[in-house]
Amino acid sequence: MSKFITPTTRPIIAYEHPTFQMHAEIFREHLVRQIKKRPRLSQYDEFIKNVFSRNDQDLKEQCDILLRYFTEAFVHYSAWDYTHAYYPGRPSQQNARTDALEGCSRFLPLLASWLSQQGEPEPILYGLSGKSFDAVEIIKKALLSGTDRNHPGYWGTLGNYDQRVCESADLALTLWLSRNWVWNHFDSRQKKQVVDWFSQVNQCKTVDNNWHLFPLTVQIVLRNLTGDNHVQLDRYQRLKEFYVGNGWFRDGAKGNYDYYNAWGFHYSLFWIDQIDPDFDSCFIQQAVREFNENYRFFFSSHGVPFFGRSVCYRLAAPAPLLSALQYSESGVSVQQAKRIFSNCLKTFISNGALRYGLPTQGLYGADARLTDNYSGPASSLWSLRALIVAFYNGQQTGLWTTSEGKLEVECSDFSFHIESIDAKVQGCQRTQEVTVTFQYEYIDQQSPFSRTLKTQSWLDLAKERITGRANRPKNNLLRQGVTSYSSKMTGFF
Repeated sequence: MSKFITPTTRPIIAYEHPTFQMHAEIFREHLVRQIKKRPRLSQYDEFIKNVFSRNDQDLKEQCDILLRYFTEAFVHYSAWDYTHAYYPGRPSQQNARTDALEGCSRFLPLLASWLSQQGEPEPILYGLSGKSFDAVEIIKKALLSGTDRNHPGYWGTLGNYDQRVCESADLALTLWLSRNWVWNHFDSRQKKQVVDWFSQVNQCKTVDNNWHLFPLTVQIVLRNLTGDNHVQLDRYQRLKEFYVGNGWFRDGAKGNYDYYNAWGFHYSLFWIDQIDPDFDSCFIQQAVREFNENYRFFFSSHGVPFFGRSVCYRLAAPAPLLSALQYSESGVSVQQAKRIFSNCLKTFISNGALRYGLPTQGLYGADARLTDNYSGPASSLWSLRALIVAFYNGQQTGLWTTSEGKLEVECSDFSFHIESIDAKVQGCQRTQEVTVTFQYEYIDQQSPFSRTLKTQSWLDLAKERITGRANRPKNNLLRQGVTSYSSKMTGFF
């Protein structure tokens, strides 16, 4: 087994144990959502599916179409000057306004990443409908309105263990990526207003896991833009305690080894390294390189052996492979990274992973069994994280122009052990299947009937629809005794 990590006591999270007052607030925001929600934007779903069902489409063209698809939907669902977006889908345990904030915070980095690579004159983006969208104005309005206490779209006062602390990291990344177009054109009053809102994270407690990355990202952005140094290095040192080797982090002292390594840890560390290359680049770059040396074997032509939670973020699985291309040693070739990214998009999108303008709450179509209670309608927009990286460095790394390489399982059989997480990885060229098998049990108490996805009861579904609060069974198969996962993803169906 991996190294021992000193545990801390998990705090009581308010939204996991709501009071009557919180239930009332959740219901009130649920009613507001009924007023603010827009008709489902479905007219481009078949088109986007067809784009990724063909073999003759250029990857850059496909990504440009995705940007237009997501932007069209965001503007359609947005409210209060782009500060929130009420997407259709199953609610989270939190209130509908927080869910709608995710609709803003998890989309805007994509727009900002695209914007960061544009030159003069001020760029205009066209949606699939042909409508023109001013990316600079969208980001500017969102940041100024969301941080304005007197605006109806105000993002509010942050508290301990607040989901908005998580979302503030994506909003801060948006601010940094768009700095030449937005931040540098704010006046001193506007800058102070924005900084004051983000600075709230300095006083907020977080759960002792990957959440340390969120206030760190905000603090490093603010230091880069303002010179004010409030970076909490103790958070970073605690985060490094979760590192177990081979590029893998445990998500907290008693947490999982799962795909949060890809779309959580390494994604956030990449941006920290981009914002401040002097922060800890040696460790960050070495960790992602070592991760990719094994991780690139996970991908097959028809899927990925998913294990852990937040399966709806699946399109972001290639993120560390793309981000590491920025470095001289990446642990993967640009040709193979392109193949993995392109194939991941094609595999999921051609099978219906996009609907109504966003990734579904499932693997392919929507699947409530795979929608965690902390996930709202827009949570799956974290699936954009690989696309965000691609727009940021695709030109300079040669991603757009290189030819596609081959997946490891397309070349030969393989079998190896990842010592740090005690997992065996096997690939069969003939069947194009990759399996990851953990060689220990996450839980002791289990039965043949516990190792399966549970379905939400009709009663719990009715409660969820009436109250606006998620009431779904927990379906992290790692925590239910499943130890072996296949790229054919049979365990999820």
